[in-house]
Amino acid sequence: MSTKLDNLTLVYEGSVKRVWKTRDSNDVLWFEYTNDYSIFDWGKMPDTIQNKGRALVTMGAFFFEFLGNRQTWELLPSSDYLRRFDPGWLKCRWAHRAYINGLEQHGAPHHGKGLVACSGKAINTQQAATLKDPVYLQVLSGNVIRPEPCVLVEQSVFYYPPKPSETGRTLIPLEVVFRFGMPPGSSLAARLEKDPDYARVLGLKQIPQSGQWLEHPVIELFTKLEPKDRLLSVQEALLISGLSAAQFENMIEITYDVALALYDLFAHKNIELWDGKLEFLASGDGLMLADSIGPDELRLMYKGHSLSKEMLRQVYRGSPWEKSLKEAQRLAHQTGTLDWKTICLTQLNAKPEPLPSQIKTVVDNLYGVLSNHIMSESLFAQQPSLEEFIQAVSEVM
Repeated sequence: MSTKLDNLTLVYEGSVKRVWKTRDSNDVLWFEYTNDYSIFDWGKMPDTIQNKGRALVTMGAFFFEFLGNRQTWELLPSSDYLRRFDPGWLKCRWAHRAYINGLEQHGAPHHGKGLVACSGKAINTQQAATLKDPVYLQVLSGNVIRPEPCVLVEQSVFYYPPKPSETGRTLIPLEVVFRFGMPPGSSLAARLEKDPDYARVLGLKQIPQSGQWLEHPVIELFTKLEPKDRLLSVQEALLISGLSAAQFENMIEITYDVALALYDLFAHKNIELWDGKLEFLASGDGLMLADSIGPDELRLMYKGHSLSKEMLRQVYRGSPWEKSLKEAQRLAHQTGTLDWKTICLTQLNAKPEPLPSQIKTVVDNLYGVLSNHIMSESLFAQQPSLEEFIQAVSEVM
């Protein structure tokens, strides 16, 4: 449960995160992650996952520090783990101005400002994992200009207002998704089956099979501020981003580079990174990574088992609730409404069931195990090793 201090004001509460503002500064926000989780854009699910909020806070700070470190970028081109990808494609990344003049010189810009306790005092990751009171990831704030839903030509669409000339840091209303391969359950498979030429659009020489790695990572662009994430063409993404063509190109290049750096980091831990998403802020000083980075934004696998929110998706995939959810979305699209969740609840009488008890017991260790393994610290006590965790997973899933 959250502790509200006298100097904190709640700005936003989502299904898994609370955003606070301090009274003495409009330039900084405090992210508080809960133990709740959400899948399939449903919102808060029936269960909570132990240590999830603390682990996401500590890992978020860890990843920002890793990506902001110049040494990360100085060493990356020599990584043995990246040799599986097209060397010509990699050479273009290392030669791009975004890498040479940006990341290699200054590290990746991001809005993270470190971990803080309720008092506002800076704390380390060990303290963040063990303090009884809530802990927060402190970040630089950004303006959010939300799209306006409207009906045009008998279609439900979103209007993205022009960005005012003086807005300071502004959230780019995109989710920038990178993919290293097509693991089982990837939504990319359905798009390629529907339109085989989409592989060419992504820059691939051939259509990948399920479980196959790509010759180099690819990028897809989705809406960020609409009720349901919507796949965008590069043209539409450029228009709603509010960026110049050069800025947009830099955003794509930084995404490629951050994806490669994270791939290398996880490979050192014997974990496979298959895909993930990034968000950005834009300002007069350029672009910076925003929101947070962690297992809820990444698809991670170890010995064929998911180590991220995909593990929870697998429990519900194919369930009566998930089938009803898809039907509700179809009906909502058919009738021109955005509220498919109400259709699912009221018309189809469907809602997610709690996790089976044996699965809940195992999943409760997911975030603590990941945090301990990735950061090479025993931050969360009484957690199994990654090997022990995967053995337990294999017995129930």
